[in-house]
Amino acid sequence: MPPESEAERNALRSAARKCNAELHEAIAANPKTPFDHLSGPIIKKHHTPIAPRFSLPLFLWTIGVLNGQFEER
Repeated sequence: MPPESEAERNALRSAARKCNAELHEAIAANPKTPFDHLSGPIIKKHHTPIAPRFSLPLFLWTIGVLNGQFEER
């Protein structure tokens, strides 16, 4: 379900930014560890508080937008 208000968009982006920063730190600290092993627990930790309102695919898409992988509509 997409964010309907500016406050909801900000909450989603804030969680995505925090998750993205932690992912980048974990990758830098453990460059030889497979990404799947690092990312799962971190993504789950940051998605759980916003899960009742935002789906996991939307959360991951928002992280992709932050990283320049996708364009925001």
